[in-house]
Amino acid sequence: RELLALHGMVLRLSCPYTSQQNGKAERTLRTLNDSVRALIFHASMPSRFWAEALNTATYLLNRRPCHN
Repeated sequence: RELLALHGMVLRLSCPYTSQQNGKAERTLRTLNDSVRALIFHASMPSRFWAEALNTATYLLNRRPCHN
C-alpha cells in the first residue's frame, strides 16, 4: 500500500468471483462482446474468428473519442 501511495495509486479490493462489484468493467466487457458479435455477423464470418474480432473490437474501443 505504501508503494502504491507513493506513486499516487489507491489499492481497492473486492470479493473474489464477484465481478458485479466492478460496474465499469462489466459494461466494457458487454460492449466488447456486443461489438464482436456485430463484427462477425456483418462480415458473415464464422465463429472461429472470434479472437480476431475481439482484438479488432478492443482496438476500436480504445481509440474512440469518448472514454466514459
